[in-house]
Amino acid sequence: MLQFSLPAINSLIIGIIAVVAGMIIFAFPRIINYIIGIQMLAVGIISVIGGGLLPGIISIILGIIVLVFPKILNYLVGIYVLLLGLWFIFASSNLIIGIVTLAIGIIIMVFPTILNYIFGIYLLIAGAIAIAHYFGLF
Repeated sequence: MLQFSLPAINSLIIGIIAVVAGMIIFAFPRIINYIIGIQMLAVGIISVIGGGLLPGIISIILGIIVLVFPKILNYLVGIYVLLLGLWFIFASSNLIIGIVTLAIGIIIMVFPTILNYIFGIYLLIAGAIAIAHYFGLF
């Protein structure tokens, strides 16, 4: 009988959400504000349910801000990704995702006009890594 731990299932679900959100961003770049805001809210809720209270709350708060104030999206996403990368590096056991996330956050803060492409690529990479991690590939 297979048994799954809640954090492992959360990793898989968050990975799938990230990959789907990344594909939607590339398909419909004009609705990026809403996709990113909804993705932040979903990841935040799943993180809180799975026990990741701090990153979950940060994701929920920034997701709401992105949906309410879409004009400051680029910098909010940059700050969000930087904070998430630092959390992955220092508080989580997933160093690879942390380094990738931190690097993407720095790129977004330096070049905010390419947010659509960078964040879409980030979601695809981070989602694939989370899914691979769930299946024990690394």
